[in-house]
Amino acid sequence: MRVVGLGGGIGASRLWRALAATVGAPSLTLVVNTADDLWLHGLRVCPDLDTTLYALSGRQDTERGWGVRGESWRCMDALRHLGEDVWFNLGDLDLATHLRRTGLLRAGAGLASVTATLAAAMGGTARVLPMTEAEVTTRVTTDEGVDLHYEEFLVRHHATLPVRRVRYDGLSGNGPAQPAPGMLDALAGADVVVLGLSNPIASIGPILALPGIREVLRAVADRTVAVSPIVSGIPITEPGERKRAASRAALLAAAGVPATAGGVAGLYAGLCGRFVLDTADATEADDVTAHGVTPILAPTLLHGGAPPSTLVDTVLGVLS
Repeated sequence: MRVVGLGGGIGASRLWRALAATVGAPSLTLVVNTADDLWLHGLRVCPDLDTTLYALSGRQDTERGWGVRGESWRCMDALRHLGEDVWFNLGDLDLATHLRRTGLLRAGAGLASVTATLAAAMGGTARVLPMTEAEVTTRVTTDEGVDLHYEEFLVRHHATLPVRRVRYDGLSGNGPAQPAPGMLDALAGADVVVLGLSNPIASIGPILALPGIREVLRAVADRTVAVSPIVSGIPITEPGERKRAASRAALLAAAGVPATAGGVAGLYAGLCGRFVLDTADATEADDVTAHGVTPILAPTLLHGGAPPSTLVDTVLGVLS
């Protein structure tokens, strides 16, 4: 079974690990958001790509959700002592990834090739593709008119600022970005396409804004399943999860979309045939159906103890 996943970030990485364990990493292609990428300290940092690579290679700090397990922070501490404004922490082990990536990019390699090199070096066998090789950026405009990189909004400001508008620089006719090599063919040839448990505006939105992606997804909608990143029926207690939930809500509000599973299903209407929402949100099934998408109930909170096998079987259609 050929499975293609679209998304990025911590929530999606949990599902990608479970899928790789079930279908086998060689049968899995992951198309990862790169609109969060940024230059820091002279290095090209790709947060969603690195979260995916670390998760698939078993290196991810699963408690924190991002970065490498057993990390240290001596370089960031030294930068602070030298007067650098460090707001985005890069661990000492993590820095090796950014150094290697930046060196390869400056030597003329494309981001898809660089990502394949990094994945192979980490022992990963799943195919991990950046959504595009062009530099694109999600920008957030606050209610006060301040323009921020999305990571500044999320990490520096902890997703606490009201958002007026979100835009994708370099996308949607505003730049030269094209889907990464092999991406469209992978989608067209997939047995199952999965829209992951990712922020629908910050992580899925940039992928959908690439030329030709919506058209391909419409053509394979009967083979495409989305998993809701939002669970309204279970309280969020962990600080990192609360921050990510606040970011989702703020960005969805700026798009005029309610922060509910039904609201996300409306964004994906016409692009998927099935929509998995958590059993705690069963009352929203009718909202999903109203968007022309078939709702499927399953426990989705993998970090909260939901059985990975049940979610994977549901996503792959075994339990639908």
